[in-house]
Amino acid sequence: MGLLNNLLPEFLRKPQPIGSVGELADFMDSRAAFLAQKSIVEFCRVRAGVYWQKLFSEKEFQSALNHSRWRAYPACYAMVAEMVEGALREPAGLRQRGLPAALEKVALASFSKYAVPEGSPPTFWEDAAELTRQRLAATQIGPPRPVREIPEPLARTVFEMVPIHPNLLTNDYDYIFNFLRMNLLRANEDFLEQADRSALVDELLGAARI
Repeated sequence: MGLLNNLLPEFLRKPQPIGSVGELADFMDSRAAFLAQKSIVEFCRVRAGVYWQKLFSEKEFQSALNHSRWRAYPACYAMVAEMVEGALREPAGLRQRGLPAALEKVALASFSKYAVPEGSPPTFWEDAAELTRQRLAATQIGPPRPVREIPEPLARTVFEMVPIHPNLLTNDYDYIFNFLRMNLLRANEDFLEQADRSALVDELLGAARI
């Protein structure tokens, strides 16, 4: 997963300031990639137990794993987008209704950098954009959801991407959900610490009228 290889080490090395839309796009992209990568890989490692090294060495499984990570990425991106929308509402003030459309443009810019993943339909990135749009539109029905609740319902989508036969899965959904919740909470903490939210809102929506 190229985006993960490029972005994951960077955000783990040191906190990166987020003061521009470009930096916001990098943050959202890297955190979505991290969620997709780690939730799928760590779950498979735990599920395989002592046999995980043998399983991960098989080329067929490696291909299935890579495919699963890409398929999980749009759902993870939509979760990150909802988290960011909620964090920007307060500085947006009366402009907050414009956040979904503005963040959808950020998503489209990020998605446009990548080719359609191998084995995926030609509409893969259009479908990813639509999922993000729907999730952001749903945020407008009320106040921002607590971050710990954001993985619902898309955690189920991520769970369904796991490259393990459904007959071998029992109550494993909770593992995926809790992993996503824990790491989304961490991403939110990092965003609140690193982001100049007022500057981001002004760049996304235009300066507030006095």
